[in-house]
Parts: sequence; structure tokens; C-alpha cells
Amino acid sequence: MLTRSKHSNYSILILLGIFAGAAFTHALTRPAPDVSGRGPGDLLLWRSELYPSDWNPRALGDFATDKIIQDFSYAGYHSGERPLPSPEGPRFDVTASPFNADNSGARDATAAIQAAIDAASAAGGGVVFLPAGTYHLSLSEDAREALHITTDGVILRGEGPDRTFLLNTRTEMRSRVVIRIAGDGGRGDFFNRPSARTAITQDLMRPTRVIPVAATDRFRPGDFVTIHHELTDAWIEEHDEPSWLTDRGRPRAPAYLRQITAVDHAAKTLTVDIPIRYFLRLRDNPMVFRLAAPPLREVGIEHLAIGNREHPGRQWGEDDHRNEGTPAHDVHASFFVAFERVRDSWARNIHSFSPEGNRSGAHFLSNGILIHQSSRLTLADVHLARPQYGGGGGNGYLFRLQHANDCLLIRCRATFSRHGFLFSHAGTNGVVLHDCVDDQTGRATGHTGSYRTAGSSSDHHMQFSHSNLIDQSTANDSWFEARYRPHPRSAAVRHGVTAAHSVFWNITGRGSPAQAVVVTEQARYGYVIGTSGTRFRVERPNGRPSATDPADHVEGVGRGETLEPQSLFLDQLARRLGHTENLP
Repeated sequence: MLTRSKHSNYSILILLGIFAGAAFTHALTRPAPDVSGRGPGDLLLWRSELYPSDWNPRALGDFATDKIIQDFSYAGYHSGERPLPSPEGPRFDVTASPFNADNSGARDATAAIQAAIDAASAAGGGVVFLPAGTYHLSLSEDAREALHITTDGVILRGEGPDRTFLLNTRTEMRSRVVIRIAGDGGRGDFFNRPSARTAITQDLMRPTRVIPVAATDRFRPGDFVTIHHELTDAWIEEHDEPSWLTDRGRPRAPAYLRQITAVDHAAKTLTVDIPIRYFLRLRDNPMVFRLAAPPLREVGIEHLAIGNREHPGRQWGEDDHRNEGTPAHDVHASFFVAFERVRDSWARNIHSFSPEGNRSGAHFLSNGILIHQSSRLTLADVHLARPQYGGGGGNGYLFRLQHANDCLLIRCRATFSRHGFLFSHAGTNGVVLHDCVDDQTGRATGHTGSYRTAGSSSDHHMQFSHSNLIDQSTANDSWFEARYRPHPRSAAVRHGVTAAHSVFWNITGRGSPAQAVVVTEQARYGYVIGTSGTRFRVERPNGRPSATDPADHVEGVGRGETLEPQSLFLDQLARRLGHTENLP
């Protein structure tokens, strides 16, 4: 009969312990399978198979054929390389002489505040300070905005969203803005007025910052440029979107707002600050355009509350924005704040509020903040809520990003709206939502305080906004989506394919378990990596397989709480900067 000594038994136990420990360590970081619900491995840490610990942004695949987790760390003010500033002067107190703005709410303060803004502009920048109180704003009949900032370095600063209140009293606001922050003197278009141009000379199929061009002699480091191509019939046919083939329905092509960091005249290359976000084929005549005027920079609006007096009307139908004489027509497509042709600027610590006397509880007439043809903006701790109108044609959106590049929304919240966060048009790419909350969509106040709107969710809304990241964010009684959107033939512009290569990372859902927290149906590939909460399902429709196949990549459904890393954006930013100090 065979026997073992005590030492032999101990050795076997130690070896078993080593093997078990190794297996446990491997399990802690194993990739997660594509699952449709929770399973016994929920407590084990895991990494996405597309984002291993040795992920390398310089070794990514082909936009046209491969699954790619891009580097989204360039989003926001100075691409995260500087914290948001807090300039102290020169300081222009709007309540002091010679401005003498009324902060009691008794008299209109528009002209006085604009005079202070103009004084700061004349001084080459400064802080326009609004002490605690309520400031009434309004627009004249022919004005496009109440306040406008068109000079670098101007900051509009209150004493906090619980102390400084900006109240717009005008309710006939169709296509108008209360506060417009705009480069190029408040006019212009980044796409149509280049001061120099050169053709790109190679197909660029992967993320890259180095752009080979036909000529470099008219470009210098520091130049601001747009990289884009024609939306040719061949590109449209490749993406199977025939409704875009007509001149009436053809949208703008993908575009990348960049700054040149290096010029190599011998190699004929331009190096830009941020990689491209989708492929550029010679077939589509890709070009680099130098902007006719630089974007507005180092502008901020911070530490205040914004609200609009409600419209007294009672007719808020889905299509009433087309009918003159209705309140919906009066407020259609209005915004409280618009950033246009702006870069390296910010909005910080801003809340909306319902002015006294608003029986519906509305904070806005229609839309909250627009970011248009702008790049590297940061919106931090901005909380917006409760539009009065949520009809079709562009109403009831709290955060709208349109032709916006590499902007960062961090700790922002959208509450009670048609759409909370909205990505629109092919010029919107590289945008990051980090630690944001979309709360209760498909709603507007109307005149009663609440009605259901035809649209809902936070979405990639139309025309190929692509390569965006929704990161470690939450949907309460709502969801995030990037689906194919057919549109009525009567519409002038078709929504069509709304996204490609956008990532939903570690999304938490609250509300009905039967509803999905992410709906994804993107061209090429889209990605959902980790979900959790009571609403954790992922839906992958197949309404237009010729445009959206293959199916989007999904991992870790119901297992977001153990995803490593919890934030893709913060992990990529730490990798690129080489440290974790001063991260958001």
C-alpha cells in the first residue's frame, strides 16, 4: 500500500494553491463574452478584447474593415493638457459704473452687460463679472441674439448658479439665441471660405496625424485647418444611402477641425494635433483647407443660472413649428447659449432654472446649448432641464453638438427633454461624454407641465456623426442610441446612417428592465462595452443591413460594474499624458 508523508501532502496543497491563484488572477482580467444577461462570473474583473492592457493607439486597424477602439483622449480644453483656467482680470463688474446693470430684475440689463463685454473685448480680454442677482435680458425685433462675444479671452462669470440668474424675457425666439459666442466676427463658415488649400495624396485608412499633401508651401505650424472630402456618389453608394444622392438631400461630408503642429517640406506632410476619425480616399478628393479666420479661443461662461420666461400659448403639436401664429412657431429652433467656430473654451458650473411665474415649470422655450463648428470645448458640471416645446424639426434638445470635433462634456446632466444629448451631422466626431446623466427623455412641459414628445433618448441623430464616445454615463428612464433612422420622403434632409465607430463604454441604466439602455446599429462597426443597472439590455436592430452590417460589437452586458478600466476616456488620457495628475 502506498503512503504519503505530511511534507508531501503540504507540497501538493501549496501547488494546488498556486494553480488556483494563477487561475483566479487570469479570471480577474479575462475578456468578457458577448452575453445577454448576468451570469455566475459577474464579480470577476474583465477587459474588453478590443482594449487589452497593451493597447497601442499607433497600431490600430482599417476604418473600412476592422474593429477599432480609437484614442478619444484629445477631447476637451487643450486636449486635457491644461486644466480649465480661472483668470482674475482685468475685471469688469457689470453693476459698477459706467455699466450700471440692474441686478434686481426690475429693469432690462442687456445693454449694460453687452457694454461690459465690449469693454473687455477692447481691453484684449477680461472677466465680465455678474454679482449675485437677477439680470433681465431681451432681444430687439431684428436682433439674432441678446448678448454676443466675438473676441478671444472674454469670460462671462457669475457668483454661482444659486446666486446669479440670467432671465431672458422674450418669448418670440424663432431661430434666435440668447448668448452667442462666435468666432470670425459672428459670421462665416469653416467649410466654404478657405484661404489656402492642398490635396491629400494618399488614401488614409487608419487613424493618423500625419497627412501627405501635394504642397506645403502655404502652410505653417499653428495654422488652423479643416480636413475633409467631397461627399461623392461613390462614397454615398459605398454606405448605401441613396436618399443622399440628390443635391437637395446631400449632407456635408465628414470634417476634422485641426491645428498644424509640424510641416515637413521635403516629405510633403502636414502633422496635425489630433488624428483623423474616418477614412479618406483619393476617390473622394480629400483636401486640407486653411481657415480664412482662426476660431475664437479662451472664452468661458461660468458660475451662473440661465432661464427663459415661458410662452403663454397652448398649441404645442409635433409639427406646429411650421404653422405661423402658434407658440411652437414662435420658439422653434431657439437656443439659450450657442458656441460657433470656437476652440479651447468652456462652459462651467451652469444650471438652468424655472423663472418665477412659469406655471409650466419650463426652464427653456426649446433648446439649451448648441456647439457648432467648434473643437476642443469643455462643458463641465452643466445641468439643463425642462424645455417648453419638444416638437419635430429641432426642438427640445438640451445639448446639441453639430459639426463639433473633440469636445468634452463631463459631469453634465440633461433632465426632462425630448433628447438630452444629441450628436448631429458628419462633422461631429471625437466628442466624449464622461460621467454624464440623461434623465427622462421624450418629454416637454407645454402649457400643462408635461407632455410626451414623438422623439426620445440621447442619440446620434443624423447624417453620420461618427467616432464618438459615451463613457461611464447613466440613463435614467432613457437610453443612448446610434441607430439607422429612415425619414419621410417629404423631408428635405434624410437622417439615414447616423454613426460609425462610436463607443458606448460602461453605461448604467435605470428604469424598466424590459427596455434597452443602448441601441446600436452603426455603419462598419459600433461598440458597446459593459452595461449595468436595472436597465442593462443592448439592442441591435437590423433595419437596414445593407448599410449597417456587420452587427455591432457587444461585450459585457450586465457586467459594467467589473469592467476594467471603468472609464475609457480617463485611462486613455493618462496613457497619453503619462501621468494621472490634474485629470478631470
